[in-house]
Amino acid sequence: MANKLFQPSSKRGKAFFTLIFILILTSNSTALTSTKGLETVIVQFEMDGSMVRSEEAYARSIAEAAERALADGEADLLIFPEYLGVFSALIPWYDYLISGKPFEQVWGKIQSDHPGIRSIRELLILEEKRNSAFLDRVWGELALKYDVYILSGSRFTLSPDGERLHNTAVVYGPDGQVAYRQNKYFLTDFETDILGLDAGNPEECRGFTVKDRLIRLTICRDTFLKEWERLYDRGYLWIDIKANGVPYTRDQEELFTRALPARLAHTDIQWGITACLTGDFLDLLWEGESNILYNNNGKVEYRARSRRSDGFEIMRYHFP
Repeated sequence: MANKLFQPSSKRGKAFFTLIFILILTSNSTALTSTKGLETVIVQFEMDGSMVRSEEAYARSIAEAAERALADGEADLLIFPEYLGVFSALIPWYDYLISGKPFEQVWGKIQSDHPGIRSIRELLILEEKRNSAFLDRVWGELALKYDVYILSGSRFTLSPDGERLHNTAVVYGPDGQVAYRQNKYFLTDFETDILGLDAGNPEECRGFTVKDRLIRLTICRDTFLKEWERLYDRGYLWIDIKANGVPYTRDQEELFTRALPARLAHTDIQWGITACLTGDFLDLLWEGESNILYNNNGKVEYRARSRRSDGFEIMRYHFP
Protein backbone atom coordinates (compact mmCIF):
# COMPACT_ATOMS: atom_id res chain seq x y z
CA MET A 1 0.00 0.00 0.00
CA ALA A 2 1.45 3.35 -1.03
CA ASN A 3 2.40 5.91 1.55
CA LYS A 4 -0.37 8.52 1.54
CA LEU A 5 2.19 11.27 2.11
CA PHE A 6 3.40 10.91 -1.48
CA GLN A 7 0.02 10.54 -3.11
CA PRO A 8 -0.72 13.65 -5.19
CA SER A 9 -4.38 13.50 -4.23
CA SER A 10 -3.64 13.84 -0.52
CA LYS A 11 -3.44 17.31 1.03
CA ARG A 12 -0.21 16.36 2.81
CA GLY A 13 1.24 15.11 -0.49
CA LYS A 14 0.35 18.33 -2.30
CA ALA A 15 1.85 20.42 0.49
CA PHE A 16 5.03 18.33 0.40
CA PHE A 17 5.52 18.70 -3.38
CA THR A 18 4.68 22.41 -3.21
CA LEU A 19 7.39 22.88 -0.57
CA ILE A 20 9.93 20.95 -2.67
CA PHE A 21 9.04 23.04 -5.75
CA ILE A 22 9.47 26.32 -3.84
CA LEU A 23 12.83 25.18 -2.46
CA ILE A 24 14.05 24.27 -5.95
CA LEU A 25 12.97 27.64 -7.35
CA THR A 26 14.55 29.52 -4.46
CA SER A 27 17.76 27.55 -4.83
CA ASN A 28 17.95 28.21 -8.55
CA SER A 29 17.11 31.90 -8.09
CA THR A 30 19.84 32.31 -5.48
CA ALA A 31 22.37 30.55 -7.68
CA LEU A 32 21.52 32.77 -10.65
CA THR A 33 21.78 35.92 -8.53
CA SER A 34 25.13 34.98 -7.03
CA THR A 35 26.73 34.07 -10.38
CA LYS A 36 25.34 36.89 -12.50
CA GLY A 37 28.06 39.37 -13.49
CA LEU A 38 28.40 43.10 -12.85
CA GLU A 39 27.16 45.17 -15.80
CA THR A 40 29.11 48.42 -15.68
CA VAL A 41 29.04 51.57 -17.82
CA ILE A 42 31.67 54.32 -17.81
CA VAL A 43 30.75 57.82 -18.96
CA GLN A 44 33.83 59.69 -20.18
CA PHE A 45 32.07 63.03 -19.78
CA GLU A 46 32.93 66.12 -21.82
CA MET A 47 32.57 69.35 -19.87
CA ASP A 48 30.84 72.23 -21.65
CA GLY A 49 30.56 75.63 -19.96
CA SER A 50 27.02 76.15 -21.27
CA MET A 51 25.73 73.44 -18.91
CA VAL A 52 26.24 75.73 -15.91
CA ARG A 53 24.02 78.53 -17.23
CA SER A 54 21.23 77.17 -15.01
CA GLU A 55 20.31 74.24 -12.80
CA GLU A 56 17.91 73.09 -15.51
CA ALA A 57 20.67 73.08 -18.14
CA TYR A 58 23.03 71.19 -15.86
CA ALA A 59 20.42 68.58 -14.89
CA ARG A 60 19.50 68.13 -18.55
CA SER A 61 23.14 67.51 -19.55
CA ILE A 62 23.58 64.87 -16.84
CA ALA A 63 20.25 63.21 -17.66
CA GLU A 64 21.11 63.07 -21.37
CA ALA A 65 24.49 61.50 -20.58
CA ALA A 66 22.84 58.86 -18.38
CA GLU A 67 20.26 58.14 -21.08
CA ARG A 68 22.99 57.65 -23.69
CA ALA A 69 24.95 55.46 -21.30
CA LEU A 70 22.00 53.13 -20.74
CA ALA A 71 20.61 53.17 -24.28
CA ASP A 72 21.98 49.66 -24.91
CA GLY A 73 20.41 48.17 -21.81
CA GLU A 74 20.33 48.19 -18.04
CA ALA A 75 23.40 48.30 -15.81
CA ASP A 76 24.32 47.62 -12.21
CA LEU A 77 26.84 50.46 -11.91
CA LEU A 78 27.17 53.76 -13.80
CA ILE A 79 30.44 55.71 -13.40
CA PHE A 80 31.10 59.42 -13.96
CA PRO A 81 34.52 61.15 -13.56
CA GLU A 82 36.04 63.45 -10.95
CA TYR A 83 35.03 67.13 -10.56
CA LEU A 84 31.74 66.82 -12.41
CA GLY A 85 29.78 67.98 -9.36
CA VAL A 86 32.10 70.94 -8.79
CA PHE A 87 30.89 72.87 -11.82
CA SER A 88 27.29 73.09 -10.65
CA ALA A 89 28.53 75.09 -7.65
CA LEU A 90 29.28 77.89 -10.13
CA ILE A 91 25.79 78.11 -11.62
CA PRO A 92 24.80 81.25 -9.62
CA TRP A 93 27.95 82.93 -11.00
CA TYR A 94 27.35 82.16 -14.66
CA ASP A 95 27.13 85.83 -15.66
CA TYR A 96 30.79 86.17 -14.68
CA LEU A 97 31.81 82.94 -16.41
CA ILE A 98 30.41 83.77 -19.85
CA SER A 99 32.98 86.54 -20.33
CA GLY A 100 35.39 83.91 -21.69
CA LYS A 101 38.21 85.44 -19.69
CA PRO A 102 40.87 83.34 -17.90
CA PHE A 103 40.04 81.95 -14.47
CA GLU A 104 42.16 84.53 -12.60
CA GLN A 105 40.37 87.47 -14.24
CA VAL A 106 36.95 86.00 -13.61
CA TRP A 107 37.78 85.55 -9.94
CA GLY A 108 39.17 89.10 -9.76
CA LYS A 109 35.89 90.51 -11.07
CA ILE A 110 33.85 88.45 -8.56
CA GLN A 111 36.06 89.70 -5.72
CA SER A 112 35.71 93.28 -6.89
CA ASP A 113 31.91 93.07 -6.96
CA HIS A 114 31.63 90.98 -3.76
CA PRO A 115 34.37 92.16 -1.34
CA GLY A 116 32.82 90.09 1.45
CA ILE A 117 33.99 86.93 -0.31
CA ARG A 118 37.69 86.94 0.48
CA SER A 119 38.76 83.68 -1.16
CA ILE A 120 37.63 81.03 -3.61
CA ARG A 121 37.29 78.71 -0.64
CA GLU A 122 34.72 81.07 0.91
CA LEU A 123 32.78 81.18 -2.35
CA LEU A 124 32.73 77.38 -2.53
CA ILE A 125 31.59 77.12 1.08
CA LEU A 126 28.88 79.68 0.38
CA GLU A 127 27.51 77.47 -2.42
CA GLU A 128 28.06 74.07 -0.78
CA LYS A 129 24.67 73.55 0.86
CA ARG A 130 22.68 74.58 -2.22
CA ASN A 131 24.91 72.59 -4.56
CA SER A 132 24.82 69.42 -2.46
CA ALA A 133 21.01 69.52 -2.22
CA PHE A 134 20.75 70.13 -5.97
CA LEU A 135 23.11 67.25 -6.84
CA ASP A 136 21.37 64.89 -4.41
CA ARG A 137 18.15 65.55 -6.27
CA VAL A 138 19.64 65.20 -9.77
CA TRP A 139 21.65 62.04 -9.15
CA GLY A 140 19.17 60.50 -6.72
CA GLU A 141 16.33 60.75 -9.25
CA LEU A 142 18.47 59.17 -11.98
CA ALA A 143 19.58 56.30 -9.73
CA LEU A 144 15.98 55.67 -8.77
CA LYS A 145 14.70 55.96 -12.35
CA TYR A 146 17.21 53.50 -13.79
CA ASP A 147 17.48 51.25 -10.71
CA VAL A 148 21.26 51.57 -10.75
CA TYR A 149 24.21 52.49 -8.53
CA ILE A 150 25.77 55.75 -9.74
CA LEU A 151 29.26 56.99 -8.93
CA SER A 152 28.51 60.65 -9.59
CA GLY A 153 32.09 61.87 -9.86
CA SER A 154 33.16 64.30 -7.15
CA ARG A 155 32.12 67.63 -5.65
CA PHE A 156 33.29 69.93 -2.86
CA THR A 157 31.63 69.17 0.49
CA LEU A 158 31.91 70.54 4.00
CA SER A 159 32.78 68.28 6.91
CA PRO A 160 30.00 67.84 9.51
CA ASP A 161 31.69 70.37 11.82
CA GLY A 162 31.86 72.91 8.97
CA GLU A 163 35.60 73.34 9.35
CA ARG A 164 37.00 71.34 6.39
CA LEU A 165 36.25 71.49 2.68
CA HIS A 166 36.84 68.24 0.79
CA ASN A 167 36.87 66.95 -2.76
CA THR A 168 34.33 64.15 -2.23
CA ALA A 169 33.24 61.29 -4.46
CA VAL A 170 29.57 60.39 -3.90
CA VAL A 171 27.81 57.12 -4.78
CA TYR A 172 24.00 56.81 -5.04
CA GLY A 173 22.10 53.57 -4.62
CA PRO A 174 19.09 52.34 -6.63
CA ASP A 175 16.86 53.74 -3.87
CA GLY A 176 18.01 57.25 -4.80
CA GLN A 177 19.87 57.78 -1.53
CA VAL A 178 23.59 58.38 -0.91
CA ALA A 179 25.23 54.97 -0.47
CA TYR A 180 28.88 56.01 -0.01
CA ARG A 181 31.18 59.02 0.27
CA GLN A 182 34.97 59.23 0.02
CA ASN A 183 37.25 62.26 0.38
CA LYS A 184 40.34 62.83 -1.73
CA TYR A 185 43.60 62.72 0.24
CA PHE A 186 46.56 63.49 -2.07
CA LEU A 187 45.56 66.98 -3.21
CA THR A 188 47.13 68.97 -6.04
CA ASP A 189 48.76 72.36 -5.46
CA PHE A 190 45.79 73.98 -7.22
CA GLU A 191 43.39 72.30 -4.80
CA THR A 192 45.30 73.37 -1.69
CA ASP A 193 46.74 76.77 -2.66
CA ILE A 194 43.98 78.15 -4.89
CA LEU A 195 40.81 76.34 -3.81
CA GLY A 196 41.72 75.88 -0.13
CA LEU A 197 40.68 72.23 0.09
CA ASP A 198 41.47 69.92 3.01
CA ALA A 199 42.78 66.36 2.76
CA GLY A 200 40.68 63.34 3.67
CA ASN A 201 41.79 60.27 5.61
CA PRO A 202 42.71 57.12 3.61
CA GLU A 203 42.04 54.93 6.66
CA GLU A 204 38.33 55.80 6.36
CA CYS A 205 38.07 54.58 2.75
CA ARG A 206 36.16 51.33 3.21
CA GLY A 207 34.62 51.09 -0.30
CA PHE A 208 31.07 50.13 -1.24
CA THR A 209 29.32 47.00 -2.46
CA VAL A 210 27.23 46.28 -5.53
CA LYS A 211 25.70 42.79 -5.84
CA ASP A 212 27.88 41.60 -2.96
CA ARG A 213 31.06 42.72 -4.73
CA LEU A 214 33.39 45.03 -2.80
CA ILE A 215 34.34 48.04 -4.90
CA ARG A 216 37.33 50.17 -4.00
CA LEU A 217 37.75 53.79 -5.03
CA THR A 218 40.51 56.36 -5.49
CA ILE A 219 40.29 59.94 -6.72
CA CYS A 220 42.86 60.91 -9.34
CA ARG A 221 46.22 61.75 -7.73
CA ASP A 222 45.45 59.53 -4.73
CA THR A 223 46.16 56.48 -6.87
CA PHE A 224 49.90 57.23 -6.88
CA LEU A 225 50.06 56.39 -3.15
CA LYS A 226 51.48 52.91 -2.53
CA GLU A 227 49.71 52.95 0.84
CA TRP A 228 46.55 51.81 -0.94
CA GLU A 229 48.18 48.44 -1.56
CA ARG A 230 48.01 47.85 2.20
CA LEU A 231 44.60 49.44 2.75
CA TYR A 232 42.98 47.68 -0.20
CA ASP A 233 44.01 44.16 0.72
CA ARG A 234 40.80 42.71 -0.67
CA GLY A 235 38.10 43.64 -3.16
CA TYR A 236 36.63 42.82 -6.56
CA LEU A 237 36.91 46.08 -8.54
CA TRP A 238 39.05 49.22 -8.11
CA ILE A 239 37.76 52.44 -9.69
CA ASP A 240 39.94 55.52 -10.23
CA ILE A 241 38.07 58.70 -11.24
CA LYS A 242 40.19 61.44 -12.79
CA ALA A 243 40.13 65.05 -13.98
CA ASN A 244 43.56 65.32 -15.59
CA GLY A 245 44.06 69.03 -16.23
CA VAL A 246 46.65 68.85 -19.03
CA PRO A 247 46.75 67.58 -22.64
CA TYR A 248 47.00 63.80 -22.85
CA THR A 249 50.48 63.56 -24.35
CA ARG A 250 52.74 60.49 -24.50
CA ASP A 251 54.27 61.60 -21.19
CA GLN A 252 50.82 61.69 -19.59
CA GLU A 253 50.00 58.27 -21.03
CA GLU A 254 53.13 56.89 -19.36
CA LEU A 255 52.18 58.65 -16.13
CA PHE A 256 48.79 56.90 -16.17
CA THR A 257 50.54 53.52 -16.09
CA ARG A 258 52.09 54.52 -12.74
CA ALA A 259 48.63 55.10 -11.28
CA LEU A 260 45.98 52.35 -11.18
CA PRO A 261 47.85 49.75 -13.30
CA ALA A 262 50.83 49.96 -10.94
CA ARG A 263 48.70 49.77 -7.79
CA LEU A 264 46.48 46.97 -9.03
CA ALA A 265 49.44 44.71 -9.76
CA HIS A 266 50.35 44.54 -6.07
CA THR A 267 46.89 43.60 -4.80
CA ASP A 268 44.51 40.66 -5.05
CA ILE A 269 41.89 42.89 -6.71
CA GLN A 270 41.19 41.41 -10.12
CA TRP A 271 39.58 44.29 -12.02
CA GLY A 272 40.22 48.01 -12.44
CA ILE A 273 38.54 51.00 -14.09
CA THR A 274 39.88 54.47 -14.92
CA ALA A 275 37.20 57.06 -15.73
CA CYS A 276 38.34 60.46 -17.04
CA LEU A 277 36.81 63.89 -17.46
CA THR A 278 37.33 65.68 -20.78
CA GLY A 279 36.50 69.13 -22.12
CA ASP A 280 37.48 72.72 -21.32
CA PHE A 281 36.06 75.50 -19.20
CA LEU A 282 37.38 78.76 -17.71
CA ASP A 283 40.67 78.43 -19.56
CA LEU A 284 41.09 74.98 -18.01
CA LEU A 285 41.51 71.76 -20.03
CA TRP A 286 40.82 68.10 -19.22
CA GLU A 287 41.99 65.09 -21.23
CA GLY A 288 42.71 61.46 -20.42
CA GLU A 289 42.16 57.83 -21.33
CA SER A 290 39.43 55.83 -19.66
CA ASN A 291 40.16 52.12 -19.51
CA ILE A 292 39.30 48.72 -18.07
CA LEU A 293 42.07 46.64 -16.49
CA TYR A 294 42.48 42.97 -15.61
CA ASN A 295 44.96 41.90 -12.94
CA ASN A 296 46.24 38.50 -14.02
CA ASN A 297 48.25 37.42 -10.94
CA GLY A 298 50.26 40.64 -10.85
CA LYS A 299 50.39 41.21 -14.59
CA VAL A 300 47.95 43.97 -15.49
CA GLU A 301 46.34 43.83 -18.93
CA TYR A 302 44.15 46.38 -20.73
CA ARG A 303 40.81 44.82 -21.61
CA ALA A 304 39.39 48.02 -23.13
CA ARG A 305 40.51 51.61 -23.73
CA SER A 306 38.60 54.70 -24.80
CA ARG A 307 38.97 55.54 -28.48
CA ARG A 308 39.64 59.20 -27.80
CA SER A 309 41.09 61.16 -24.90
CA ASP A 310 39.46 64.53 -25.58
CA GLY A 311 35.73 63.95 -25.83
CA PHE A 312 32.56 62.21 -24.71
CA GLU A 313 32.54 58.42 -24.87
CA ILE A 314 30.55 55.52 -23.41
CA MET A 315 32.27 52.29 -22.37
CA ARG A 316 30.22 49.26 -21.32
CA TYR A 317 31.77 46.16 -19.79
CA HIS A 318 30.36 42.98 -18.26
CA PHE A 319 32.49 41.84 -15.34
CA PRO A 320 32.12 38.12 -14.55
